[in-house]
Parts: sequence; structure tokens; C-alpha cells
Amino acid sequence: MSGTLAVVRYSLVELSRRRILIVFFAVGAAGIVLIATLLKVFTTALTGNVSFQSSGSSLDPATLDHALELGFVSDIISVLGLFALLIAFGIGMTVIYHDLESGAAISIFSKPVSRVAFTAGKVAAAIVAMIVIVGVLGIEARLVMVLFGTGDLGPALWWETVAQVANAITLMLLVMALSTWMNNIIAAVVAFIYNAVAGVVVALHAQALAGGLGNNAVLKTGLDVLYWVVPHALISDAPREIAKAEFALVAAASRGGPTADQFLSSVPSASGATDILWWAFGIAVFALLVYSAVRRRQV
Repeated sequence: MSGTLAVVRYSLVELSRRRILIVFFAVGAAGIVLIATLLKVFTTALTGNVSFQSSGSSLDPATLDHALELGFVSDIISVLGLFALLIAFGIGMTVIYHDLESGAAISIFSKPVSRVAFTAGKVAAAIVAMIVIVGVLGIEARLVMVLFGTGDLGPALWWETVAQVANAITLMLLVMALSTWMNNIIAAVVAFIYNAVAGVVVALHAQALAGGLGNNAVLKTGLDVLYWVVPHALISDAPREIAKAEFALVAAASRGGPTADQFLSSVPSASGATDILWWAFGIAVFALLVYSAVRRRQV
């Protein structure tokens, strides 16, 4: 345990010195404020001069402003998710790769630190760093939403930050495992492709369940198998809460139109217990891959 804690402390100090993480964090913090400002300026300019009216519906400037603010919240969530993935790549590419390549791992293993303790310390430090960095960006994003008058969607937005951190940790561990076998840049590219393929598989599986891919039994079976091979990105209830708020505005400003169930049919529900357990299983598998790679690495 003492060896693991020592590796955690050492790794956190090293991560705090990595320029790539400092750059990603600085760009993320500045980017959230800049994008929020641009969106707010655009929203103010648009709602100050436009009111939308069509057959059977009317959106006054105040309602239109609120609708645009909900879109603004979705955009900020997307930006935060993007920077969470960048931070995942930054940590995964550096937290273990540089120690192995520079030979620092040799001096660590010469002390009473086993490879299990080394791996556990590296994984723990990476997760702590991810939670802290993305957590700070998430707090900044929530403050921006409040300061720019986007309203309050309750705990949904906080759970969205938790989901983004969880998804980023999965990708980060994969990059860590790959970076022990290959160059860290190549490892990041491979992980990026794998993550993209996993996203496509999950999207196609959802389409198949909705009947959008026809009745091909072979295709459905193949997607079912692939679906339980790749990790599933966790989803909070924030997208659905935003969609509900948008529907309330549409319903209040129009007569007729789709029902709430029809409007929300294309919005995924929050991840259930099965998805969370599968995420936890994926984390355990990727952590074991990191240990296996470290154990086999000759240093």
C-alpha cells in the first residue's frame, strides 16, 4: 500500500508538470468562456430583432431566448465532453509512457515497489487527475451557464459531468495500456479509432432496436454481439431534461404537433444499472490490460 501511495504522489507531481495537460486545461477553460460568450452574443442579437411566427405557432422573443439558451446548454455540454476526451488522451499518453521510455521505471522497481503497486498507483493517479481537471472545467461550465442566465436543470447537468468523466476514464485506460506496447502517439490514434468504432456500433445497435435497419436477423445478431464487446458510453439524464424543456416551449407556443413521447422518442434515456455495471467491468478489464502490459514490459 505504501508503494502504491508513493507512486500516486510521484505520478500526480509529474502530471502537474506535463505541458500537454496544462495546454489542454488552459485551452479548455478559455474555450468554454469564449464559446459561451459568442453564443450569448448571438442569442441576444437574434432574440432582440426576431420573433418567430408560423401557422399555428408563435414564439415571442422571451420564449425564443429561452429556447436558444437550452441549445446553448447543449453546446457547452458538447464542448466539455470534447475537452474531457482531450484530457483523457493527454493523461493516457504521458502518465506511464514516459516512465517506461526514460528508464525512470527501473529506479522505481529497484525499490520495494512491485509492478502491481506501480500499476495501481499509476491508474489511481490518472483517475484522480482526470476527476480534478474535468471537474474544474465542469464547475466552470456550470458557472458560465448560471452567469449567462441559462436557467437551472437541477442535478442533471452535474450528472452529465460525472458521465463524461466516466467515459473519459475508459478511453484513458485504453491509451495507457496501448502506450506500454507502442509509441504513445500511435497508441492515441489506435484508441481514437477504437472509440469511434465503438460509438458507431452503439449507434447502429440503437437503430436496430428501433427498427430502423429492417428485419435482417443476421445483422441484428451481429450488432448484438458487437454491442457487448465494446464499452458503452454512459449517458446522464441531461439530454432528456433539455429535450423536455424544449418540448414544453414548443407545446406552449403551438397547437397540435407531436406528443411528448413522440418528441422524446429519439432522445436516449439515462444509462441504467446494466450499462453502469458494463462500464465498471470495462474499467476493470482495461486496468488489467495496463497491468498485463507493465508486467510483460522489459525494463
